[in-house]
Amino acid sequence: MTSCKWITMGVAAALLLAGVTNGARGQGPGGSVGGWGELRGMTTIRGHVVFVGCSLEEVQKTQPALHHLYQSTHRQGQLVLQVRTIDGFAMWTAPLSPRFTVRCSDSVFRQLTAEENLMKEMEITGGLRTTGTLDIAAVTILS
Repeated sequence: MTSCKWITMGVAAALLLAGVTNGARGQGPGGSVGGWGELRGMTTIRGHVVFVGCSLEEVQKTQPALHHLYQSTHRQGQLVLQVRTIDGFAMWTAPLSPRFTVRCSDSVFRQLTAEENLMKEMEITGGLRTTGTLDIAAVTILS
């Protein structure tokens, strides 16, 4: 955990909402593009990044009191989010998969993991796909 950075950003990590599964990347009718799965619609997640460069298991072992944690993987690395709400609903109402993939520009991913955004609440808006992939459209730092 020493290589991990502690960060708190309100990350709208609702990417995994709506019963996202880790199943095969099926090609559904209509909405499926390039093997990324059917788009389920726009999702807004609020929460904060708690660690960068760590796995979900590492965080859970060292921080057992933290709840609603989700591992997000991007081609530049991974981060662990603590999600507060998804689409305005408290986390206890949303059954999420603990891991999801994000697709976004490198600059947006850097914004999520930037040191100057540590301890800041943020909101993430993006399209959630049936494969567990979140296409991030916007990240807004709230505090």
